[in-house]
Amino acid sequence: MTAILPERPTVLDELPPMPTTAPPVVLPGLLAGVGLTEHRVPRWITDPDLTASILAGLVDIPDDLNPQEP
Repeated sequence: MTAILPERPTVLDELPPMPTTAPPVVLPGLLAGVGLTEHRVPRWITDPDLTASILAGLVDIPDDLNPQEP
């Protein structure tokens, strides 16, 4: 017989519950980080090496410097 250890508490256990009426939230950075969407490169970045690093996921641009384009 094998004993199963109880699960350890995590940081997520301390978060308040999400209201049932709230829409689901998926962060764009999370989707890009797991490869489901492409990393966005702002138009003001012209250095090809920096562009390649952003597309590879090596450099992360904060949302306030990377405005959403329509």
